Amino acid sequence: MKPLYDFVVIGRQINTGYFASDWTDYVKFVFPLLCLGGIYVLHVLYSRKLKNPLLLLSAALVFNGLFHFFEIYFPDTGIPFGLLFLFSGTVLLAVGSFMLMRRISFHKEIPRVLLWLTRTLFVVTLLFCLSPFLTGLFQEQFYTMMLISLMMAVGFIWAGIGGALLAALQSKAGAADPQVENSQNRQL
Repeated sequence: MKPLYDFVVIGRQINTGYFASDWTDYVKFVFPLLCLGGIYVLHVLYSRKLKNPLLLLSAALVFNGLFHFFEIYFPDTGIPFGLLFLFSGTVLLAVGSFMLMRRISFHKEIPRVLLWLTRTLFVVTLLFCLSPFLTGLFQEQFYTMMLISLMMAVGFIWAGIGGALLAALQSKAGAADPQVENSQNRQL
């Protein structure tokens, strides 16, 4: 919701660069890093099947977090943090989500909702990668709303992945409980 907050509440234009002026600016680097929790749960549940895509997605999230950190805390260094971290992180996110989508499609035991979410993540990330080439095709207001929508979609997709993983963990825990109970009953 941060891009929408920046646009509606603070009145910022997307992709124009700015100096930190709001408290949310100082913590936004944490948002991509929170998604690492989902990567960890995916690793715990399906580590052998999804190892390489999870490494790429982890790197993508760390790069995006580094971009926001350096953009806010080191604004006048002259180092192209957007190129170093945001571009690299976005490309890694596209490649990692594509690889994750392909791997999940081959393993039927992985919930199908994760397949749909990773497909959506790939498409949204690909659109985000293509968005700089669309600047001249649309009016500035429409282009800004499109970017805000894409940025928010990525956040909602990660939230959906987190929800799907939480459901998978709960169903795994629920499936494990009867086995424990049956083994305890047999021992009695």
